[in-house]
Amino acid sequence: MIDLPTTMACAACATLVLAAPAAAKDAPVQDAPVKDAPVKARPDTSAASAATAKPEADSRAAAMAALDARYVVGPATADDFGYRIVWQTEPLATRDAHLEVMNATADSAWFGDSAGSIVRIRRDNGETVWRSSTYQGTDRMLSLDYLPAEHHDNVYVVTELASVALDATTGSLIRKTRFAQLPACAPAVFGPAMIFGTNTGLTSWFQYSSGYNWRSTTLGGHVTAPVTITGELALAGSTNGTVMAMDAASAGIRWTRKLSAGVEAPIAADNQACFVASMDQSLWAFDLSNGRVLWQYFTQAALTNPPVRIADGLFLQVPGEGLVSFNPMPNEKPEGEVRWKSKAPGNVIARVGTNLMAWDAASHTLSSVAVSNGRIVTQVSMPKVESIKFVPNIDGDMFLASREGTVERLETLARSAGNAGVTAASKDKAMDKSSAAPQGKSAPSADDGAAPAPGDGNANSTRTRN
Repeated sequence: MIDLPTTMACAACATLVLAAPAAAKDAPVQDAPVKDAPVKARPDTSAASAATAKPEADSRAAAMAALDARYVVGPATADDFGYRIVWQTEPLATRDAHLEVMNATADSAWFGDSAGSIVRIRRDNGETVWRSSTYQGTDRMLSLDYLPAEHHDNVYVVTELASVALDATTGSLIRKTRFAQLPACAPAVFGPAMIFGTNTGLTSWFQYSSGYNWRSTTLGGHVTAPVTITGELALAGSTNGTVMAMDAASAGIRWTRKLSAGVEAPIAADNQACFVASMDQSLWAFDLSNGRVLWQYFTQAALTNPPVRIADGLFLQVPGEGLVSFNPMPNEKPEGEVRWKSKAPGNVIARVGTNLMAWDAASHTLSSVAVSNGRIVTQVSMPKVESIKFVPNIDGDMFLASREGTVERLETLARSAGNAGVTAASKDKAMDKSSAAPQGKSAPSADDGAAPAPGDGNANSTRTRN
């Protein structure tokens, strides 16, 4: 695979350089013009220049549009957010199947489809390592986790009915175990256990390496949101209004709170507090050690979106208010403290530099929002994107997947510049092949020949693309 430089020439979009002819050597010096001699008018070349520039601009725009159409997210959009495309795969989903899970780890990206097919992809270059199958029936895939241990190197796929262990090196099937309690959502992982909620009101512990259904704790109602792990605690909420903190190692109960309406969103937490969005129209903050109420922010609508605790902020998409930024630990403000509100749609999924990244799955829209004041910096519609992850969620790589399983990796331009050092020879070689750049190979950046640079992605400008 050719690893293309961040900026390279694109044959279809090359800029025409107009060079003035050099003065002839030893040209004779002209005599001063005769008095009253007629002055020759210079020819007007502005019309000719304009006529030349328009076809050039049209050609560059057409080349960029063609380039963008080949990717899940094209180089111009990537550059809007301060990223560059590293690679993109061919569609990975099997025939008549579609994307169900995507994940990324230190050296790999992982893809699973509705037919039970699993693909391991090299993170550095996008090449397929292996393709395997969970041999599942009609049950839906919920999660895919790479969990290496001292004596084995396995990847675990959780479906609605079973846990499937595959050898991470070869993709061969090791074990398939039926759950005693069926998961209602993707599991959290703590030590040797997967912890998940069920539609029968339980939080269940499953020891994934041995395939042993270990124990359960009862909340009642339906536990449909993923369990949150923070420190030694496992936090879960139920549709009957129960909020419970449990010892993640033993499944013992630390404390319980009962709200007037259900909890359907995952709980956010830091090392001091946990934050619960409830159907009772309130965002609650509870002391992590004992469950004491720290503050309550009342809204005009039932809350189903997940609160997100990232860096020094707490964020929640509130119906009728927009994306709201809170001070997680306000002093003596039992009603909570709002820092700002933004019209950006969707939920916060990452922070990149000084901006938050908010993804709205319904409209397939990604927004970059200034963390200081909530102003929308960049907002782009991404109709091909079915799944998006930032790994890690602060200044991490962006992984995208389309419904048919085309996976794309992008890295920040800052990281790309830090990894520069490509020799002139390799640059020339990359430029020779840049016009082809097949899917699954290294990709050009938005600077590759065409559109003017859209900016640096900071809060000084706002850009919206459809």
